[in-house]
Amino acid sequence: MQLFNEIGEKIEKIWRDKNYDEEVFPKIAKEELSKAGLPEKVTAWEVMDWTLGQTHLPEQKDLPGRFGDPPITLYNAPRFHIDVYFWLEGTTSIHQHAFCGAFQVLHGSSIHSWYEFETKNKLNTFTKIGDMSLKVCELLQVGDIQEIWAGDRYIHGLFHLDQPSATIVVRTHRSPLHLPQYNYHKPNFGVDPFFEESNTIKKMQCITALIRSKHPDTDKHIKEMLEKSDVQTTFHIISTVRGYLHNNRIDQMFNLDAPKNRLEEFFAVIKARHGEVAEVLLETFEYQDRINEIINRRSYITDSEQRFFMALLMNVEGKERIFSLIKEKFPEDEPMDKVLDWVYDLSQTRVLGLNVPNALGIADFDDFDLFLLECFLKDMSDEQIEESLRSEYPPENVDQLLKNLEDRKEKIRTASIFHPLLNN
Repeated sequence: MQLFNEIGEKIEKIWRDKNYDEEVFPKIAKEELSKAGLPEKVTAWEVMDWTLGQTHLPEQKDLPGRFGDPPITLYNAPRFHIDVYFWLEGTTSIHQHAFCGAFQVLHGSSIHSWYEFETKNKLNTFTKIGDMSLKVCELLQVGDIQEIWAGDRYIHGLFHLDQPSATIVVRTHRSPLHLPQYNYHKPNFGVDPFFEESNTIKKMQCITALIRSKHPDTDKHIKEMLEKSDVQTTFHIISTVRGYLHNNRIDQMFNLDAPKNRLEEFFAVIKARHGEVAEVLLETFEYQDRINEIINRRSYITDSEQRFFMALLMNVEGKERIFSLIKEKFPEDEPMDKVLDWVYDLSQTRVLGLNVPNALGIADFDDFDLFLLECFLKDMSDEQIEESLRSEYPPENVDQLLKNLEDRKEKIRTASIFHPLLNN
């Protein structure tokens, strides 16, 4: 891995001459990565081969593998290090960093989203509410480089499209002035995922044991905790409980409402305690439910184009942004035609072993539903939709279609999978 030693030594010298100023480190790291052209000289698999073949590795900075699958440290300096992160799964996590530097795509491709967060209500050092807006959304390919800025100047998410993807990261060890390192949950909630409090951790371990044991007093204990908890702890409790309830494969298989009903009871307790802030948490979890549904649909699919489409729906809101990324990926095709083709194919894809009508998750999806989706994507008014319906369908079918038109439109508008396309 002499290539990584060489670039590391160059960056160390240049940065030392700048008095280790963190404001210039991202630019230095980006420029040296660009000059080195590492993706042209070394493969991700060679990094893995070298790691497995060494008797003694450099000090590994993320030994438990919290960030990367796995993360491998290839160079260490007193104030920064160089890692290669492997990624076997995409992630919708939106986060900021308590370090700075730059990263370069070594293998695979990603959807990269860059956000702004305007804080409206800082509940405590580790929890805040505000307005999140998307600044940039782009496809990153092998060789592409991004600067990393510490703190909320660089709030971003990377969804890795290929399995595996690999990223070279040149980064400082830690920038203490930019702690905590928030994760952001759409539409408007930020929380420190690394905060630990021993009493809450132990109580949640007890609660999860009760859930898994199906103990009859489980919900009583959860409600008693929620009645006394601050917002940050409440978020942690509900996140954990939802995870266990939604992973109940028996309920999923038979499409039972029990988890939903239990969560509604918990939220009634939260509303009684926290008032309007409870609505923020509810919106956060409702958004995550929609994304989780798309994640589940994507897990059924093997076609690479359909998986790309689902990845866009998981990470991007707004028809124009989604169409722009489709055009970037498929420059010879019209984005709307691609979307309609993908939706049709997904509607024809059956999923064995699960109680779902198709890979879209929409029952009885037919050509008329596809027609309505196209009308919505063209931003047609109700009058224009009716006019188009009369021109495209035989007269003997129009009256029956008009009778059910509002219900059919509502089915398309409220489908989780279409929400990112139809809501800006």
